[in-house]
Formats: sequence, structure tokens, C-alpha cells
Amino acid sequence: MKKVSVNYLALMIATAFVAGGCNGLKKMANNANLIQRSITPSPLEMHAGKVPVSITVSFPAKYFDKKAYIVCTPSLKSELNSGAEIKMKSASIQGEKVKDNNPVIPYKAGGSYTYKDTLDYSDPYRRSDLILNMKATKGSETVDIADIKIGDGVNVTPLLVEEGLKVDNGVVAGANNNGKEAGSGRLVEVKVEKPKSSTMTKDLTVYYLMQKAALDKKEQKKNEVSSFVADVKAAANDANTNLKSIQVASYASPDGPEDMNANLVDQRGKTGEGFAKDQLKKVEGASNIISRQTTQAEDWEGFKKEAEASNLKDKDLILRVLSMYSDPNVREREIKNISAAYTGLKTSVLPKLRRSEIKAVLETKEKTNAELISLSKSAPAQLSKEEALYASTLADLDPQTKINLLKDYTSKNPNDWRGFNNLGVNYVKTGDLASAKTQFEKAKSIDGNQGAVYNNLGVVDYSNNEVEGAKENWNKAKNFGSQEAGYNLGVINIREGEYDKAVVNFGTVPTFNKALAETLNRSTADAKSTLNNVESEDAWVDYLKAIVAAKNSDQDGVISNLKNACKKNSELKNYAKNDVEFIRYFEESAFKAIVD
Repeated sequence: MKKVSVNYLALMIATAFVAGGCNGLKKMANNANLIQRSITPSPLEMHAGKVPVSITVSFPAKYFDKKAYIVCTPSLKSELNSGAEIKMKSASIQGEKVKDNNPVIPYKAGGSYTYKDTLDYSDPYRRSDLILNMKATKGSETVDIADIKIGDGVNVTPLLVEEGLKVDNGVVAGANNNGKEAGSGRLVEVKVEKPKSSTMTKDLTVYYLMQKAALDKKEQKKNEVSSFVADVKAAANDANTNLKSIQVASYASPDGPEDMNANLVDQRGKTGEGFAKDQLKKVEGASNIISRQTTQAEDWEGFKKEAEASNLKDKDLILRVLSMYSDPNVREREIKNISAAYTGLKTSVLPKLRRSEIKAVLETKEKTNAELISLSKSAPAQLSKEEALYASTLADLDPQTKINLLKDYTSKNPNDWRGFNNLGVNYVKTGDLASAKTQFEKAKSIDGNQGAVYNNLGVVDYSNNEVEGAKENWNKAKNFGSQEAGYNLGVINIREGEYDKAVVNFGTVPTFNKALAETLNRSTADAKSTLNNVESEDAWVDYLKAIVAAKNSDQDGVISNLKNACKKNSELKNYAKNDVEFIRYFEESAFKAIVD
């Protein structure tokens, strides 16, 4: 297709006239080259699905016959779909002596008329010819003045917002399995930190008789001992658990002489350590990590704790009195005196202080993502709460497995909005919008202050063509600080032709669609800066860079960026060939070398 070039000499079209009364029309036809025609903008542009057409026709002085009128009829003829044509409404203009209500062009001064219309955009007209037909009539005679091309194609750069959604969402442009999802808007899946290793303990307490360091047989055989041994053995045999240490801490009650208690603590420590080794001798590696801790000779802190927890009458008074004495010997004497009056001290408090505490410290191993994915599919019950939620966000896990995992998670954690939100996200990915909305509504009922939830409800609304509902939810989400909601509102702004609002809503994060909004808002310097900071290597990023270069009359930038784009995605060759953003370069050899 050759570059548009209006040759006004070519407008002198040979016209057949009926004899008599047509000299004025003949003059108008012969001088048609003097008529100036222009379109604004040039080429035409599509905004919000509409193509505004503004054609100005200017007539020179002493051209327009006083008794004639002209009918102008523009039409758009597709070059991509042979035979496709849009005929626009006709408009009439008249000489100053015609008795009608059309715009008048004075004979002496001449004048101009601006034709306006708005078309619904259709893709075949992206590359098209804008034709203006003009017929002059005087009396009963009519003659063709011109039928000429005055425009080439429709600029449809705003439509790149759909490709931008795919680029910005990390989806390969044109991917069939994700294209529909990408076109709905940005979803927010709540991310959680990967669960690290965690520490837990298994505890056993054994008790001694007063002033004794040996354990009686009854104490050694109680049920708590066998349960402790079983738990430690199970942990040692668990590949996901490390048995880090086994610590023995021994104590004496503060009602005996301090030197005797010190000896008791030492002897009970040896007894406790030996008992732990004996009980755990069949647990691999346990004997090597058993150690004794150093403790106070008298367990005054333990006494206070047990007394406070007891049902002992006047316990607050007893503790206040005993706290007055810092000397252990004096305190020992007073405890004995009080014990004589309060037998509960002898029976329910002091016996609990004559003990050895055996504590096994266990550390769960941090699972790899591969292990988490495997367990999610085969044994989800073996995952902890945070492991299950984290696994449900892993990209390598398919949506249906995530749904199964999250359904189990939400049944066990019905008050955690995160589970319901992420479950809804995966329902959207499988195309089940009804189930997705149900889950998002549950999440909102648990916590109505989460921007992620309102954002995702907006995505569902927009996917269901409920545009106003989507806007309402996205504005709520934006008020809660959701950047994704601002992004989604920006996408709607582009689709509705409100590019200045789009720039604001996209915020500060550099994305393809932010750069697109800046381009459409004629802020090409900002668009260039944004594109240079977009992380994606998608071909459409290079393509938009080429558009920005074209708007800045930067031919080298057009060629280099377009070459990169077509190298990454060969389908863009044909798109660029018919994109009137590059119309001034259509005949350039460097451009042809890329697109042909």
C-alpha cells in the first residue's frame, strides 16, 4: 500500500454533463482541485470501541455556485476484508441562494464545513481507506465532483490493553489456556511465608519422696513414662524431625537445709539422667544427647508457682509472708512453721517440687517445595496448617489439586479468610466463577477489611459483565490499599478511553499497561521511562517501545524495537504491517525488511 498522498490535480475528474443549465456545476467540477480536505485525527483513532470521524472541507472564494448544493458521503472500505464497507451518514452544504436549512458556503468569500460522525469499531477496518464522495446538484442536474481517498486506516493502539494484561500477569501473550483468565483482571492470591523449621518439646516429670534421690518402682512404671518414650521414639524415626537434645533438670523443695537440698539436687540429677538413658536406650542416638542442667539448690520459684496454682486457703497471705525473707535458712524455717498450720502445703505443694524434669527438644525439618507438592497430592493430612496454605500458592501445583487442598484447609480452619480467598482464586482459574464468588463472599464475611477479597470480587463481577459492580468492589479494594485494584481500574479506564484516569490508577509500579496509558495520554517520555523499567521480556513490550518511538519521530527506535519484537514473536510482523502507528514507515526498506 502506498503512502497517502493527495494530488489535487487528480481531482479534475472528467464528468459528463447534460446540456443546458449546468455551467455552474461544470465549473465546480473542473475546479475541484481547489477544494481542501482534511481529517482529524489523521489517521483515525479508535477510543472506547468508537471511531470519531471529523472531516473538514474548505472551499475557495468564488467557487461555490450560489444555486447549487453538495452532498458529502464518507465511507470506510476495509483492506483486510474485501467488500467490507461502512457508509457513513450523508451531509449537505449549499450555496447562498438555495432555499434550504443546510450550512451555507458564501460565493465571494468561500468557507468551510466540518463533517462529524462516530462509528462502531470493527477489526476489519484497522487497515482501511477513508473515501469521501462529493456530488453537486443544481436544479435537476447532478454531477460527481470527487470520489477520493482522504485517509488510511484506524489507529487501534488502545486495544493493546488486552495484550498488556497478559504481559503484566506473567502470561505468555496468546496462550490459549490462560488468555481468558488474563483478560478478566489481576487476581490477588494471598502469599504466605514458607514454613521454616519449628521446635517443639516432649516433657516428662518424675517425682521423689521427701529427702530421697531414688525413684520408687511405681513412679518408674507410670503411664506418662511409656507415653514419653513412645513420642520420642516416633520423633526419632520420623524423617522430617530431628531429635536435638534431651535435658534433665532436677529440683528440691525449699523446706529442708540448704546443704542437704544441694546434695539432693545433685543426686536426683544423676538419678534422672540415668533413668532417661535407661528408658531411651532403644532410641537411636538418644543416649548421646542426654545432659543434665544446673539448677538452684532450693526451688523457691517453683514453690511460688505451685502455691499460686493450688487451692490452698490463704495462699496469697502465705506467699506475702514468705517473700519477706531473702535468707534461705530463715525461709526454710518459716515454711516448716506454716506447713504445720497449713497441711495442704505438705500434701499438694511441696511434693511437686521434689522432681526431675526430662525434656526432649524436637525440630521439624523444613520441607522443600518438591516435597510439599508431593505431599499435597498424596498425603495432604501430613502437612501443617501453614505448609498446606503455602503449598496451595506454588506455581507448579495445578489448580484442581490446589482446590482439593484448600477445601480441606478451609474445613479445618473456618475462621481464616486467606484459605477462602485463595480457594476462590483457583476456582476463577478453572472458570467456575459461581464457586469463586461464593468463596470470596465467605472470606469477606470473616474479615471485611481485606483489599484482596474486594479486588477478587471485582474480577468476578467484570468477568460476568457486571462493570459497575466491578468498579465498586475495585474502588473499595483500592481504599484498603490494593495496588491490583488500582491496576484493574486502570484497565477499565483504558477500555473506556479515560487515559488520564488510567495513568493515576496504575500508580507507580512500572507495567506494560501503565506505559500504554501514558502513551495514549500523550506522555511519551513517561511511557518510555516506564517501559525501560518493565521486567517482562515479552515481545509486546518491544512493540510498544516501537510505537512510542514512532510518536517521537525516532526512526532508529522504531526499527530496532520492532525488529526485537518480531524476532521474539513472528506473528507481530503481520500486525505491524497493518498498524497505522507506523504508516510513515510503510515504504521504508528497513521497515519492509522486518515485516515482509
